[in-house]
Parts: sequence; C-alpha cells; structure tokens
Amino acid sequence: MNRKSFRDAAFAPDRQQGMTLIVVLVLLIILSILGVAILRSTSMQERMSANMRDRSLAFQGAESAMRYAQEQVLAADVVWEGKVPVAADCTGSGICPTGATAVWMSLPTGSYDTRLAEAPQYWIEYLGIAPGYKGSCDLMPPSPDCESPMFRITARSQSLGRANVVLQANVSSRTPAE
Repeated sequence: MNRKSFRDAAFAPDRQQGMTLIVVLVLLIILSILGVAILRSTSMQERMSANMRDRSLAFQGAESAMRYAQEQVLAADVVWEGKVPVAADCTGSGICPTGATAVWMSLPTGSYDTRLAEAPQYWIEYLGIAPGYKGSCDLMPPSPDCESPMFRITARSQSLGRANVVLQANVSSRTPAE
C-alpha cells in the first residue's frame, strides 16, 4: 500500500467514529456549566445589593424615629423635673415608667421615607435621675442643674424587604432654665 492510499483509508468517512461530536458535546457541557455559574453569581449579587438597600432604608427610618424621640425628650415644653412618669403617661406622651410595657409611638406622616413598610416607631422609657451638667453638683447647696431626668429611647423600623432595624440610646434631658 502506498502512502497516498494509506492516508485516504485512515481519513475515509466510514472510518470516523464520532470523536468530533464527543469533543464538541464536552465543550458544550463545560460552557453551559460556566454560564449557569455566572448567572447564579449575578443573581446572588443582585439579592445582596437589594438586601443592603432595604437595610439602609430601615436604618434611616429607625434613626429618624430616634432623632424625633430625642427631640420629644429634649423639648422645652416637656418638663419632667420632680415628676416620675406613670403608666397613664405611656399612652399620651409615649414616655413610660421603668419596667412598663412598651407603648410604641409612630412618627407623624411626612417625617420619614415612604418606601418603608410602615411608619418608624419609638418608645421612651424613664430611667430615673442622672447627674446633670458637669460641675453643677459640686456647689453647696447644689444648683438646679445638678440632676436631670434620664430616658432610654428605643426606635425600630422595617423596610419593604426583610430588613428590621432596632436602635437604642440613653438621653439625659435638659434641665429647664430658671
């Protein structure tokens, strides 16, 4: 058999057994797996960014409730000097005595982001008397600034997604000027 006839016999169509088909199918499977992995990664990143947005909105709502409640405590017209809140105060002012059942007050409409699931809420708990301004208790007799009522503010908010945020702060109110 000469060289030309050997080459023609080796590459004749009846001698091929589908090796090209197997190689192409393996490459197609590898590319499909790679494509599915990229799609899952993109989907996961999109969910993570949506969750981060929801958490950010909920945090901003809780922070606005915290600031609003602080202003309620620090307002000049709210005077707690010498007066300890009772359970009835919980429903009216939202300031409850220590150990009382929480009464959540909602922020007024228009003072928070409307993309939240519901209005952010706050609860103010009276903790008792705390030291007032620095140095105010050093004098004899102590000045009226010696003691100030202290409050714990708890604020919560929920976004339209799954994010819930709760913030808490202790606030010592201003002592009214004489």
